Amino acid sequence: MEKNYNNIVKGLAVVAVLGLVAYIYQLYSGLIVTNMRNPFSWGLYVATWAFYVGTAAGGLVVSSAIYLFNARQLKPIARVAALTAFLFAMGAMIILLPDIGRPDRLYNMIIHPNFKSMLPWDFIVLSSYAVVSAIYTYTLMYPDIAAKGVKLPFYGVVGRKELTEEGLARLREESDKKAKRLAPIALPLAILIHTVTAWVLATQFARSWWYGGVLAPTFISAALATGPAIVILASLVVFGYKDKMEGTYTLLAKVSAVSAIIMLFMYYNDFMIRFWWHNGRDFDALKLVFTKYIFLHAVEVIFILLSAYIFIKYPKDPKKLVQGSLSVIVGVFAHRFLLLPPAYNIIPLRVPVIMHNETVEWSYPIAVGQIRGNLNNPEKVFVAYWSYVPSIVEIAVTAGVMAFLVLAFLKLVQILPVKEVEQ
Repeated sequence: MEKNYNNIVKGLAVVAVLGLVAYIYQLYSGLIVTNMRNPFSWGLYVATWAFYVGTAAGGLVVSSAIYLFNARQLKPIARVAALTAFLFAMGAMIILLPDIGRPDRLYNMIIHPNFKSMLPWDFIVLSSYAVVSAIYTYTLMYPDIAAKGVKLPFYGVVGRKELTEEGLARLREESDKKAKRLAPIALPLAILIHTVTAWVLATQFARSWWYGGVLAPTFISAALATGPAIVILASLVVFGYKDKMEGTYTLLAKVSAVSAIIMLFMYYNDFMIRFWWHNGRDFDALKLVFTKYIFLHAVEVIFILLSAYIFIKYPKDPKKLVQGSLSVIVGVFAHRFLLLPPAYNIIPLRVPVIMHNETVEWSYPIAVGQIRGNLNNPEKVFVAYWSYVPSIVEIAVTAGVMAFLVLAFLKLVQILPVKEVEQ
């Protein structure tokens, strides 16, 4: 078992290093090594960012629900949920760095923020959430940190205090009280980070695929589908499947399943409105989904429905819990990716053209920003459609960040008292 664990850690480390190498190569060569271009300026990195934000939000919702809604079944995995919330909040900020062509100029957003844009607000909310989730995690773990200490590599045990049973009991009580005070802050902030993330997209009036008020509630329901799924996987790694935690896993599975169904309902409700009018850019974007991107749409719907079925039918089967969790993660990630192509391939700038006594609109082509082809075989440098597929560099960087997050989780589980000391 230990050999398998070591092999997994080594494999994750290799993927993380390859991701770092790919990022350094991108920094040196520029964003041209990605398949993003002027007509398609957000790609895999931004889709992953939206996914990580939702996962981070879902983790802290699970943890804070213990105190706000008296969901005591979730108490055993509170620390795991809070830790995943913190890690994925950090991951959301890390994955944005490759999307920035010159991350060394990021300080300009801090020094000269444009508060008419949603991006500075998203930065503020996400940073605040990372801090709150870190404090929340520490608050939950502090009694056991004081009781056992934290063993740091190359340094030894730190933070340990000489405590009597009465002293430890008092620390647990204080920790519980502080967590109760933090919960009313953590839950709204968890909802807010996903709401603001949705607003970053929804306030782009020129992108008809995003425009509207349904995006934020869809994002929140997606977070409540993937957050519990990630917590299930993380908890199975830490605790395994124990009979005394059956109620915990069952509740998480049901929350994920119901949230996934609600998300699809809101999704298709929006589709129905677009289809009903059968006209306009909203409808043109919808047509792209069911023509050019029908396979990706089928992936998101099938995997999300499959996860809901598994969670409802087999909430007490550990293997099925893993299958359901992976299924909802794949489905929601596909959903996140599908946010982008219908938005960018409906060119907002249109030119009216009179044809056969009828005025129609043509998309005004956008310069790709790259010399394409050669003198003998020239290719278009102005396009009205860009078939975006992530490059190997984008995939390597994204996989590297995910490997880093999983590796960080595995190592922190070894260092921190994620499991409560038996009372």
